[in-house]
Amino acid sequence: MDELIDPTHDMPEAYEPRLPLLTLTEAHELLDVLTHFAATDHDWGAQARYFAAELAARIPSRDT
Repeated sequence: MDELIDPTHDMPEAYEPRLPLLTLTEAHELLDVLTHFAATDHDWGAQARYFAAELAARIPSRDT
């Protein structure tokens, strides 16, 4: 977790070019992470709730 908030932590090198948009699988995985952080009672929790709702409104559900 510390590596997520540590600006000096190096991100792994991407071996393939990044797509301009998230894949549906990536979007659902990100939604899972945001939903997890949304459960916290912290300023980041409020931001996570906001972005989780925004992302959920823009992607199809897993059930479809």
